[in-house]
Order: sequence, then C-alpha cells, then structure tokens
Amino acid sequence: MTPTASPAEPATTADRFDWSIGHADDTIVVTFGAERAGIELPASLRIGVELFFQDNGLSGPTIAIGGPVGRHIRLVTGISKADRAIEYLQHCGAVLHVGRAVWHLPHVSGPGLAWSAGGVQGHRIPPLVAVAAAVRAVRLCTPVGLE
Repeated sequence: MTPTASPAEPATTADRFDWSIGHADDTIVVTFGAERAGIELPASLRIGVELFFQDNGLSGPTIAIGGPVGRHIRLVTGISKADRAIEYLQHCGAVLHVGRAVWHLPHVSGPGLAWSAGGVQGHRIPPLVAVAAAVRAVRLCTPVGLE
C-alpha cells in the first residue's frame, strides 16, 4: 500500500509534479499544470485499476477524499495526446479534472483527516492512456466488462 502524506506535506512535493493542493476546513482545491489532469474512476473500476497499477509497477500521486461515498483522484499526464482514451474513460464513467478542481470535504469527527495525498514519493506520473489500458483490462476480466 502506498503511504499517505499529511495535508501539510503535499503542497511542497506536488510542485515537482506540476500541480498544487490547497485546503480549508471544508474544501480542497487542486490546480493542475499543463499536460496534467486528475482522473476519477467509478468505484466499480477503481480497485481493479489500482491492483493493475500495483502489479505493473505503475504508481503515482493520488488524492483520496473520505466520506460515505469516498473519492479517489489519480494525477495523470499526457492529456493532449489522449483524445480517444479520454472518450473511452468518460464512456466508462470516469471524470476528468483539468485546470482547477474544487471538492467539498466530508465532516470528520475525531483525529482522522477528511483527505490524504498518497504516492507523492513516486518518481513518475502515469500517462492517461495507461489508466485507459488498466480500465480496459479490468472490464475484460470482471463481470463489469460483460455489461
């Protein structure tokens, strides 16, 4: 499992990945640089894609937002050359976040955090087409792919 960084750490590390993270009590704001985006997959695909990435040595920065539904946003690169991959991912229910994204954070009682950034220790950002390939593999190998 990828270690997570505390909310105080990601801003400094994120700069080297050409994105920035800011947060207040109830929101998190992420600004993606050129050729960068965040891809948010539906829960039915997310776990399989994460396993695919682990099995194939593909890591990279992610943001996890807690709460009853939970959200997971993976930083990707190469978006200007991935029109067909973007179309495919959107067809599969993915949401592509470019430019600036604002997410509302769930209320958390106790010592836990409403969000965390993981994978910031990695040295690479996976291309968006790798996420599309992972989604395709997951859909071919699971009942979701039979839809």
